[in-house]
Amino acid sequence: MKKYLFLAATAMLFAACSNETVEGPQAPETNTGEVNFDTYISSTTRAVGGTTGVMTTSTLQSTGFGVFAYQTSNTYPAGGTGKTPNFMYNEEVTYGSSVWSYAPLKYWPNNTTQDQLGVPGHATTTTPNDYVSFFAYAPYVSSVGDPGITALTANDATGDPKVSYKVATKPSESVDLLWGVTPSAWTYTDVANNNWNSTGTKNFLPLKDMLKPDVQTRMKFLFLHALARLGVNVIAAVDQEAAGGELDANTKIVIESVTITESTATHNLATAGDLNLDNTAAGIALWENKTIPTAPSALTFTINASNELETSLLWESDAATSWAKEGVLTSKEKPLISANSYFMLIPTPNATNTDLDVNIVYHVITKDTSLDGDYSNVTNNITKKVTLDFNNGKAYTLKLILGLTSVKLDAEVKTWEVQGATDVDLPQNEE
Repeated sequence: MKKYLFLAATAMLFAACSNETVEGPQAPETNTGEVNFDTYISSTTRAVGGTTGVMTTSTLQSTGFGVFAYQTSNTYPAGGTGKTPNFMYNEEVTYGSSVWSYAPLKYWPNNTTQDQLGVPGHATTTTPNDYVSFFAYAPYVSSVGDPGITALTANDATGDPKVSYKVATKPSESVDLLWGVTPSAWTYTDVANNNWNSTGTKNFLPLKDMLKPDVQTRMKFLFLHALARLGVNVIAAVDQEAAGGELDANTKIVIESVTITESTATHNLATAGDLNLDNTAAGIALWENKTIPTAPSALTFTINASNELETSLLWESDAATSWAKEGVLTSKEKPLISANSYFMLIPTPNATNTDLDVNIVYHVITKDTSLDGDYSNVTNNITKKVTLDFNNGKAYTLKLILGLTSVKLDAEVKTWEVQGATDVDLPQNEE
C-alpha cells in the first residue's frame, strides 16, 4: 500500500465590512460633551489573559474593549515620546442596549481656539490647543495571564500604549487579539467644522489628535485582527491524486498526532511580542520586541490525544477501539481540532516566507476476521514541508490530504512448455 501526504494552504483576508466586520447598531443620543464610543469589528470563554476563540462583532459585544487615551496640548508625538495615558487608562468599554458605555464618564477638553474666539488675549485662528488621541484593544482584560495578553502599558509609562502577548500552543487557549483603527466609512467633523477624514489619509490608522466633535458624535473604532490564524483540516484521497475516491467499508483512517514545526533556517515565528497600538502603516499590526526561538529550538504546535485532536479522528491505542471511530473521510474535510479553535500566530514581516515541517502519524485499520486479532493496522509516519507568509488579519488552513493506494491483485497461469515425447518400450518388440 502506497502512502502519501499532500499539503494545501489557503489564505483569507478579513476585510473591513465583511461578514466578520459589520457595524453594530448604535442609537445617537444628545449629550453635554461626553466622550462616547462606537465600533466595527473585522459563545467564548472568559479567561485570564483574554477571551479565547475567534472574535466577531457579537463576541466583542460580550467581551468589551479597552481604551488608552492621551490628552496633549500639541499633536501626539511620534512614538508617544514623553506622554502618558493621562485621559483614559485601560478604560473598559462595554455593550448594552445597543450602546457602548464606560465609567467614569469623561468630557472633551474645551481649550481650543475655536472655543476661545473673540476672547481677549487668545488667537483668532482655528488651530487647536488641546487634542485627545485614542488607542484601543480587544478583548478587554482586567488582569493579565499566560498565554494570551500577558501585560499592558503601565499607567505612568511614557510612550505608545502596548499590549504584550504570548502565543498559546493549545488551540483552546488561543486569544484573538484586536486593535482599533479609524474605519474608512466613518466621517468625523470636529468643533471647528473640519471634516477630519475627508481625504482618507487616516483610514486604518489610530484615532489621534482628535478635536471635540458635536454632541452626537461617537469615536468609532474598526477593530482589526493583529494576529494570523492557522487551522488544520484533513481529508483522504483513495486511488487518485486529488481528495476523494471511495474507501473500503472495512477500513478506517485515524490519526495519532500532527506536529507543525518552523524549519526556516533563520526563524521568523515568535512565541511572544508587544503589539504597539499606534500602528504607522495603515491596517498593518505593529509588533515589537518579539521573542523568536533560536535553533535548535523552534515554535512547535502538536495536536494529539492530550492536545485537543478531534475525537472522531483519534487513534485510541488499539485497533478495535479506533476502528469504531468515524475517522478521516474522502467526501469532506474535517478539522483536526474543534470548531472555532485555531492556532494564533504573531505575524511575520510582509513577504517573509516561513517554512513549516508538518509531520503526521496516522493508522490505516482494516477489519479482517481471518487475522489474529481481527484487524490489520498499518502505521504511517510522514513529514512534508510547506511555505507560508503569515500576515495579520489573514486566516490560513493546512489541508492534509492522506493518499491511499489500495493493494490490487492480479494473476495468470503460465503456459505449459511442451518438451515433446520420449519413447519408452516396455519391452521393445523384436522383428
